Amino acid sequence: MSHLKSRKFSPQKITQYSLLITVYCLLITACTPPTPPPSPTPWLSTTPMPVEVSPTAPAQATPQAEATSQATSTPVPRTTPVPATLPAPTTITVWASLPEAQAQLLAQDIEVFQAEFPHYLVALKHYDSPDNFMTPLMAGQIDFDVVLAAPVLLSSLWATEQIAPMSDFFPSGFTGNFATTPLLGAGQEGDIWGLPDIAGFHLLLFYNRDLVDAPPSNTTELFEMAEDLSQGSQWGLGVNSYDPLWLVPWLAPYGGRLTDDAGNPTLNTLSMDAAITLYLSWQGRLAGIAPVETYDEVRTKFFNGNIAMMIDGEWAIGELAATGKINWGVAPLPGVGYAEESQPASPLVLARYWAISQTAADDRALASAAFLEFITRPERQLAWMSQFGLLPTRREALDDPAIVNDAFLRVSAAQMQAGRAVPLGVNANLLLDAMREPLEGVIDGELTPKEAAEMMQANAQK
Repeated sequence: MSHLKSRKFSPQKITQYSLLITVYCLLITACTPPTPPPSPTPWLSTTPMPVEVSPTAPAQATPQAEATSQATSTPVPRTTPVPATLPAPTTITVWASLPEAQAQLLAQDIEVFQAEFPHYLVALKHYDSPDNFMTPLMAGQIDFDVVLAAPVLLSSLWATEQIAPMSDFFPSGFTGNFATTPLLGAGQEGDIWGLPDIAGFHLLLFYNRDLVDAPPSNTTELFEMAEDLSQGSQWGLGVNSYDPLWLVPWLAPYGGRLTDDAGNPTLNTLSMDAAITLYLSWQGRLAGIAPVETYDEVRTKFFNGNIAMMIDGEWAIGELAATGKINWGVAPLPGVGYAEESQPASPLVLARYWAISQTAADDRALASAAFLEFITRPERQLAWMSQFGLLPTRREALDDPAIVNDAFLRVSAAQMQAGRAVPLGVNANLLLDAMREPLEGVIDGELTPKEAAEMMQANAQK
């Protein structure tokens, strides 16, 4: 029972836990989350649920935000002796910060969970922001058993020793059911501290089917194709010039990373110099294939047919589908180099995570583990994808026909799994902010790529 580690279960509870796992395993903190482009992914939305907070009791959930329901007990056959008193159900407190529609679906999922596990009840509570959760938590004003957290909140909970590793609740093989990239975003100290719920935020290549027959598979093809399409008022490629998120995918092909395994910035490298040089070579009218423009300007040109190919976030899939203004397609980001030796691009990937409190023990630990196993089941993740377009993280869900047979989702899922997440404890937004001003200096001709890489590292270490 090494996976139980420090959880203080009685022998009776360990037996219950083993039975539970045997049956069912068959089957963003103190910092701001990464600032998305003007059109963020739905799961990064910070739209709060309506909550009335008492001035003297911060972060207390109102009846609207709290959904504790009593499940009806299954009738006991008359042939079975009925105990004088039934054991009281175990209640766990689950916190989440979701837009209203997603919060409603979570509440429905909880009702299904309680029907399947009538001896477990869930008190669902809402927090408005990472600060709104961490401040009262550290002051002892609120508690939790389970929390749905963005990376920065998960990092704060881990740094303050508020959460327990997943190895305390699940057998070692259970986390292998999740895609590696989002799972590593919850990894630290040789353990996993949260189960990824959904993943995204990665960049993709969008193209105008009326101008591009087949998208390029590598940057050599990209440049040649875009160069032929760049004439007059038309450009071959569009990128969000000054946003470092658009620079990140080209770092890994040169052997670079944003941080080392311990989370220390690794921005002043030859790999970063090469990535900046490549990114810079695409932009400008004299020798480039892309205009030096903002996110909104590139979007407008693409919609008007003045840009043949555009690098944009996975959130653009739903937005483009809703507009109907252009005949478009989507493809993975091109690899760097020639076809025979190109290295795959690796965009930044973010996820949100289910985590369990380090105070959860005995019945509450059993209930929390059962809830996480239930809420991350492939069929539940696919239901969220169907309703909100959010990519699942379970391997079985990613291999489901609903994704494999969808031309857009199939590409997005493959690119997500080829991306990279920053280690737990790293604030991706701070890294991007450290890169922002130096990247502007390069694009504006004020810095060399080498000088920009040096400044990025210095900014990140401040």
